[in-house]
Amino acid sequence: MANNNRKYRRQMHQKVDSMPTSFSLEFGRVIKILLVIVIVLVVFYFLTAFILEHGSRVSTTVDNTPAEADIQYQEILAGNSFTQNDNHYFVLYYDMSDENLHSIYTNIVSTYEDNEDHLPIYTVDMSSAFNKKYVADEANPSVEEIGDLQIAQPTLIEFENDSVVDYIEGEEAIRENLS
Repeated sequence: MANNNRKYRRQMHQKVDSMPTSFSLEFGRVIKILLVIVIVLVVFYFLTAFILEHGSRVSTTVDNTPAEADIQYQEILAGNSFTQNDNHYFVLYYDMSDENLHSIYTNIVSTYEDNEDHLPIYTVDMSSAFNKKYVADEANPSVEEIGDLQIAQPTLIEFENDSVVDYIEGEEAIRENLS
C-alpha cells in the first residue's frame, strides 16, 4: 500500500509539474494581443503611406498667374448707415446683383475715389437678404433715422455727424454729385 501511495504521489507530482500555470497562460495571451496590435498598426502605417504617396493624383503645382482683382469699396449693411466711424461720409445704395448697375456704380465710385479730397464712401447691396427690409416701392427722401430708411432706386445719401445732409436719387444726379 505504501508503494501504491508513493506511486500515486509521483504521478500527481508529474501532473502538477506539467500543468500550465495561470501566469504563463495570461502572459501568452498578452503577448499574442500585443503582437496583433503591432501588426495592425504596421499595416495601417504602410497603407497610409501608400495612399498618401500614390493614391492622390492631384497636381501639387501652384498656379502663380495673377487673378483679376475684385475691388471692395467698404460694403456695409443698410442698417449700419447711420453708425459709421467717420463724421462725414457718403453711402451709395444699389442692387449689386444687376451686372449693368454694378458696373456703372463701380466706375462712379472708382472715379470719385481718384479725387484727392474725397469723403469716405460706403456701398450697400440692396439685393442682399440683410438689406431687403429697406427696399420699398416709394423712397423716403426725408429720412432721419434708420427706421425711416426706404430705398426705391439707386440712391446716394450724404451723412454728417450721424444725420442725413443730402439725399440723391438716380444715376445722373449721383454721377454729378460725386464728380
